Amino acid sequence: MDQVQESYDEFNLNFRIEDTVIVNQTEMEGFNAFFLGNQSTCQQSVVEGVRVLSYKIPATLPLGQFLKKQLYKGEFLSILSNILNQLLYFEDRNMPIKKVLLNTKYMYIELSNLHVQLIYMPIEKEFTDCNVCEFVQNFISKIRFADMQCVNCVDQILHYLDSRLMFSLREFYTFIIELQKEDILKDDIDLGEGETTVLQQMSYNNITPYLVRSRTNALIPIEKTEFLVGKSSECDYQIPDNRKVSRKHCSFRISNGECYIRDENSTNHTYVNGKMIQPGFDVMLKNDDYIRMGDEEFKYWVR
Repeated sequence: MDQVQESYDEFNLNFRIEDTVIVNQTEMEGFNAFFLGNQSTCQQSVVEGVRVLSYKIPATLPLGQFLKKQLYKGEFLSILSNILNQLLYFEDRNMPIKKVLLNTKYMYIELSNLHVQLIYMPIEKEFTDCNVCEFVQNFISKIRFADMQCVNCVDQILHYLDSRLMFSLREFYTFIIELQKEDILKDDIDLGEGETTVLQQMSYNNITPYLVRSRTNALIPIEKTEFLVGKSSECDYQIPDNRKVSRKHCSFRISNGECYIRDENSTNHTYVNGKMIQPGFDVMLKNDDYIRMGDEEFKYWVR
């Protein structure tokens, strides 16, 4: 169920949830606390005999509709930074970002201040892993540019994303804030007599994902976009001293700033946080995940 009722200044949405699904009250309270421009509220209720999550969203337009207009650099950066800041709010409170509906169809904007209202699903169920970097790229692809300043800004952002082996939400947010500061300073600084100023951008260190082998404490950098682990000499990291590790046991793949693990049809399987993963399917990793290949244990760590 995805029923939408709308007025000029408020949207009401109902999402059906199964009777067996548990609503996380702590997460609901975290969402209902007004934060960073988001003043939407969520409550559990029953509509026509159906159990639902009901949202009241104070906003003027669906964000997708707003993006049909041409955007200036300042508008674009304001919207993007607001979305990223809210995602950091969830992350800092251990509210999984994958429970945010990262789709402009479910985002709403208040035109008076460009605050974006996000929807968070505070329920205990399996959610598909989300890729924030991929969302940002898709979001950018929907932008219609008002001028070359916005075009150049988007080029800077895409270059930033392409140049990073791993994606860090916090570092990317800092980068966007610096672009906003640059925009404000360019508007405010007037040196006179034709003088100009060059604003130095911050330098950002690339992020490297590692495996930490529990038995030896070896620190293994994943420095390739395709990284194979197993007994074979063809592997990027070899484990020749464990019979339960297959010749080509599992692989790690870096895509759009995220790291994924895949079991390569190993004999004794691959586990992430104690759960066996299906061979041939990519599973997105997060910092401090525990990985077991047969009985060989690793910790996934991003510096």
